[in-house]
Amino acid sequence: MLLRWIKKLELFILLMVFWLVLNGRINSRLIIFGAIFSLIIIRMTYSILFVFDDHLKALPSLWHFLWFGGIVFVAIIKASIDHCIRIIKNESHYKTFEVEMSSQNVMINTLVANAITLTPGTISIGLKDNRITVVGFANNDADVQRLIDEIKNYEKPFFYRRSIK
Repeated sequence: MLLRWIKKLELFILLMVFWLVLNGRINSRLIIFGAIFSLIIIRMTYSILFVFDDHLKALPSLWHFLWFGGIVFVAIIKASIDHCIRIIKNESHYKTFEVEMSSQNVMINTLVANAITLTPGTISIGLKDNRITVVGFANNDADVQRLIDEIKNYEKPFFYRRSIK
């Protein structure tokens, strides 16, 4: 029972952080609406996220989601700059490739697929098992490998374990 409330609290905090960041300002009205909408979302999705699918019961902690968000934010900034340079140089070469994810967790793989699509110059077009099909701007195989390495980097927060000495 306590674990259920802790998971709900973590999800509430995560939703509120996203709400406030995406709105770009903080005031009492936004906090109240964010809290109401977050509670409604938790009520509607909790059983789907934590009861029906055994893989999703082990969602990472709030810290790992925030770490993931930071990695994606930096990737979006870098990709935006790269994409502007591609536009200036009039480059339009793209390749379709697959990325095999380490995770078997549907939620984590879906988050990574969405992060790929948020990043300028790449679009995830399919997710089957633990393989994401991606279309990305790339001139050669080295560019494709660089994109794969960056995409695999999105998984790191979900597999990080502090070593005990």
